Formats: sequence, structure tokens, C-alpha cells
Amino acid sequence: MIDDTELDWEDIRAFLATARCGSLSGAAQKLGLSAPTLGRRLKRLEDALGGPLFDRLPNRLALTALGRSVLDSAAAMGDAAATFARHADRLAAAAQPVRVTATTSVSAFLTVHLPDLLAETGADLTILSTRNALNLAQREADIALRMDRVPDQGDLVTRRLASFGFTLYAARGLHADWSGRWDGVPVVGLPETRRRPSQSGWVDDTVLERGARIVARLSELPMRLDAVRRGLGLSLLPCVLGDAEPALVRVVEPPAALREDVHLLVHRDRRDAPAVAAVVEALVRLFRRHADALAGK
Repeated sequence: MIDDTELDWEDIRAFLATARCGSLSGAAQKLGLSAPTLGRRLKRLEDALGGPLFDRLPNRLALTALGRSVLDSAAAMGDAAATFARHADRLAAAAQPVRVTATTSVSAFLTVHLPDLLAETGADLTILSTRNALNLAQREADIALRMDRVPDQGDLVTRRLASFGFTLYAARGLHADWSGRWDGVPVVGLPETRRRPSQSGWVDDTVLERGARIVARLSELPMRLDAVRRGLGLSLLPCVLGDAEPALVRVVEPPAALREDVHLLVHRDRRDAPAVAAVVEALVRLFRRHADALAGK
């Protein structure tokens, strides 16, 4: 029988990360450890359990029968540790900024209305503009605002906020007649992709159909907005931002194919924290007030 004093949570955590990553280097990077330190922790756990936990294959690590037999218990300990950490966070929530992760388009909209959000909530805010699906269960963010695809991260509460419309905008005077052909008109495209439907694919197909030409491709919304302002070409922008620019005009009406729903996600353990709850309700009100502008109506 193993004395539980022989087991160290950090060793179990090292085993769990290695099992999930499938390599020592990946697990070491995830945990912020050196590979030798990680190896020592795994060896210590293997000595306590009486056998190897991994088979060392040429390009990866594979769980042994012993490793597979303890994986579920280790995962349960990891979930319990994450739950404990979230509860501890709730006690300190009042002193911490509420972290909101959103796509670039949504982040730009939030920035425009940041004074209202700060005034309504009384909370300090951190807005993390990224396409990456930050893990709410692991406390990488408190609130996530995501377009269409709602990530499955476990015990989440989800609310649909509004629809985002997108279309092509140009500086006034760039081209006289948008109803016909656009032969030779410069276009600032998005990164090229073969995926359909997609924003980049729709722009490329429209350019081909109308006879325009792509002179540059810019991945980030602020760069495309600046390019359109300076008359470098027409480009795809969110309606709520493009319509607010007096020097820009819509080239076509917002296509239904590009409309995306915005969803708010918050972990069930965090939704009742006062600051988080205040920000959630302020976001719901903000998107409701601007629903028509967001949809491009």
C-alpha cells in the first residue's frame, strides 16, 4: 500500500501534463519547467507507484497500463485543484480586473464604448483581443465574447448578445459607380484561404466577380480600417465601425452570408462574482442598445 505522504501533487501534475501533451518538451513548456526537472518529478512518481508510467517511443510518449490506470484519478485531482483555485479567486475578485476576451472586431467595438462600461460597472477591465479560445475553466479569462462558434469548455453559461454585420467600405470618391463592374479598383483583402464560407473567401470571390484587384492583404482589422481611410482600396469592415466613419461609404449592403452572432460565455463558478456579474449585465445592455448598428441596419 502506498502511503499518501509519498505522493506529491506537483509530481501528479507533471504526469497529467505529460499525458495530455504526449511529450516531455510540450509538458515542460506548459508547466514552465525545465525538461530535467519534469523528468525528475515523473521518476519520483513512478518510484512511488512501483513502475513506469510511459513507454518512450521514437516521437512521443505512450501511457503504460499503469499510466492508463491512474490517469482518470490524476485528471480528477487536476479538476479539483482548478475548482479550488476558482473558489480562491472569487475571494480576491474585488481586487482584480475583470478579464474579457474577444475577437478583434468585438474588441474594437468595446473600446469605443469603454467609458460607458467603466462607468456602469465600477470595475477595472482588461480586454484581451485574440482569436484564441482562452480557457475560462482554467481562469485564462473571466468572460469570453465569441462569434458563432461557441467553444465547449465544460460548465459554461452562454448568452447570445447580437448579430455582427460586415461589408465592404471605401473612401468617398474612390470609385463612382458601385452598382456595376469595378474593373481595376484596388482592394485590401484578408489573408488568403480556400475555406468557404469565410470572410476572406467572400471578398476574394466578390473581387473576381466584379473585376477588381487585390493590391494587399492585411490580417488585422485596425490595419484594414487605416488602409481604407487613406484611400488605398476598399476592404471588409464591421458595419458598426465602418458606418461610424463619415469619410467612408458602403460599397454593397451587408451580405447575410457574413452575419455572425456574438455569444457571451462565463464559467458557472465565476458568474456570481459581483464584478463579473456587473460586467456581464453591462455588456448585455450595451449590445442590446446598439443591436441595429451592429447588424448594419
